[in-house]
Amino acid sequence: MQPLLSICCTSYNHEKFIKDTIDGFLMQKTDFPIEIIIHDDASTDKSAEIINDYAHKDDRIITILQTENQYSQKIKPWASFLFPKARGKYIALCEGDDYWTDPLKLQKQVDFLENHEDYNICFNKSKIYYQNEGVFGDDFITGSTPETTTIEDVVIRNYIPTNTVVLRNNFELPKWFNLLPMGDWPLLIIQVKNKKIKYFNEEMGVYRIHDSAVWSGKSKRHRINKTLETLEPILKHVELTSKAKKILSKQIRKFKIRLLKEKIRGFLRNS
Repeated sequence: MQPLLSICCTSYNHEKFIKDTIDGFLMQKTDFPIEIIIHDDASTDKSAEIINDYAHKDDRIITILQTENQYSQKIKPWASFLFPKARGKYIALCEGDDYWTDPLKLQKQVDFLENHEDYNICFNKSKIYYQNEGVFGDDFITGSTPETTTIEDVVIRNYIPTNTVVLRNNFELPKWFNLLPMGDWPLLIIQVKNKKIKYFNEEMGVYRIHDSAVWSGKSKRHRINKTLETLEPILKHVELTSKAKKILSKQIRKFKIRLLKEKIRGFLRNS
């Protein structure tokens, strides 16, 4: 049966977390068929073994288990492996260290998109879990986001946690996407186009922060530098509204100033 929605999940050394992630997928109650595509990027722990165990028990789970790490070769799993396999009209995103808590998450989001053609993306509020401290916190990523936003908002900052996203499967990622150090933010900018973004002010999942995380575990200077390397190609290649272009150009200038300040602080600390 053709799935209406494809869950796309990326995993790397998520042995401690991946069970929570997959259980969150399997708890979903929908009146439409789904498929679950999980890409493991040659984990060195037992992540692939756990994923395989689940796949043998549920035929909706499709596995892509790499034997050689692709990320280190600058190959993005979304563009190269997951999205080309996704057969659904919609795609839900979740990384293997995050998870969902609301069994009606997908139903609510798909129902909305089915009835609102002028929206390309919807997302929800998410609890933050600080793995090292073992405590939950409020969703500082989303903050006080309005119910409806557009590309002119998302070029300012990425206020959409990846594990909350459902989007229409109506886009193609350009070749230069694989060269970007970040994937989630440019994906949203490319995909939303001239449509709108819907925010559900309901906690439906958990976004995990830990030292080994690809993004949140990095230094401030590293994050600023990689943000610049992401935003500059977007400004150059993506078709934006004139207002969005101005906003993005301003953001790039701000990040350049922040990077310079971080370099100066680093120089002063080491001198």
